[in-house]
Amino acid sequence: MIDEPRGLTLEPDRCSRHSVGIHASPAEVYLALTDPHELSRWFVSEASIDLRPGGSYRWVFGEGTGHAGSDALVASGEFVALVPQEYMRLGTKVEETDTTLEFRLDAWRDGTILTVSHSGFPGEEAWDDAFRTVDQGWQSEVQVLKLYLESARGMIHRSRFHEARLPGGAEPNFERFTTSAGLSSWIADRAVAEASLGGELRLEREGRPPVKGRFVVWDPDRFLVLTWLEERPSVVRLWLEEAEDGASTDLSLEHRLCAPDASSIVPFDWDAALKKLAAIRPSPAGS
Repeated sequence: MIDEPRGLTLEPDRCSRHSVGIHASPAEVYLALTDPHELSRWFVSEASIDLRPGGSYRWVFGEGTGHAGSDALVASGEFVALVPQEYMRLGTKVEETDTTLEFRLDAWRDGTILTVSHSGFPGEEAWDDAFRTVDQGWQSEVQVLKLYLESARGMIHRSRFHEARLPGGAEPNFERFTTSAGLSSWIADRAVAEASLGGELRLEREGRPPVKGRFVVWDPDRFLVLTWLEERPSVVRLWLEEAEDGASTDLSLEHRLCAPDASSIVPFDWDAALKKLAAIRPSPAGS
């Protein structure tokens, strides 16, 4: 332990900051953040950690536990400050610019409040896209960690990625993922969804077990994260980018699946579902 301030750094530039309550002890959350084996089960494909002030870390992002691939994204840096089970500060580069990443763990009822802060992003417009990508990433990753520690501990993860060009603008397509009527039009025989942050959804499909979930990140018409419980817990993330003329929207979707081992992973048939979604024609203007 070293004598370092435990509050989050206040930076003059842009800062991504997100908190989540997790039903796990600070010791369990700290282990999930610092142990290479645990990190590979919810966050990265591979990790190497020298857990001490001045020690290095290396995170390799890929398709899931042990599946990095030759073109995997790598993030690395060093630990600046550590207070075990309470606080970590790391240095990391984003587009060759030094930034600061902090994790604060506060005991809360029967669990932990985790706050992640990533600061040091310049305020210039040229940094908008990079900051948005990082901010969306941490928004969703704290929710993935919550799901892992509360419902999928000890499992591995695998991500499946899908893309589609959808007719119409981002707003109606966002609604097709978030409303009862929208979901019933392409992915379920019957859907019930509370279209708001924290809202629950239930998808009923003939001959299949229902899917239950909750909207855990809500950025209308741009970014959505929901938990997805079929046989096992998982997380779906999707990004929407509307064409300049508003006639179409590009969808990128990641489904991060959890399972005891690779042989028991059962992917959802998103290709068929998205093909059906892409066949929906936009309603005429003013209808």
